[in-house]
Amino acid sequence: MEFGINYHIRELKKEDKLKSFKTGHEDFQPLKTFLINDALSYHCKNIAKTYVAIKLEEGRDVSVIGFITMICSEIDISSGNVPIEDFPKIADRYTSLPAIKIARLAVDFRYRKNKIGISLIAIAFALATDQIAPHVGCRYVVTDAKKAAVSFYEKSGFLMLDTQENRNSDTPVMFLDINSLTI
Repeated sequence: MEFGINYHIRELKKEDKLKSFKTGHEDFQPLKTFLINDALSYHCKNIAKTYVAIKLEEGRDVSVIGFITMICSEIDISSGNVPIEDFPKIADRYTSLPAIKIARLAVDFRYRKNKIGISLIAIAFALATDQIAPHVGCRYVVTDAKKAAVSFYEKSGFLMLDTQENRNSDTPVMFLDINSLTI
């Protein structure tokens, strides 16, 4: 862990140095593989958007130390396991509501505990509340959390979709109602 990391967050660019990114555990290696092999292509083709936390040294970008990839999604509300207090009665016919999904989120293991992950989550919230919801409608931020990341997402305000199948899943669905962020 390194204290006082100087970094900024921005969209992924072609020139970003990705190969030095270290996940710290083989279970998270697919995240690095995606970052190196697919993230830029998906980003440029509007399949998924990736934002990177870039370490700065002497005011210059040095390396990627974290990233978040987001896509359009939805959350199934048909089971009644998603609390919606202000849902209009006329919309009862819907089985799902719009969301953005955190498809991937990782912080280089050497830089964990520096709140980089929290900053990346804040980018997702800001995009959802400031850019997406006001223009096209979006009610939730969702993710399929790895078991090891559930407590991280809970600390960020996410709730677990409350079904037995979801609780037993290796990647349980978690969600946050963005209306709770703006009210």
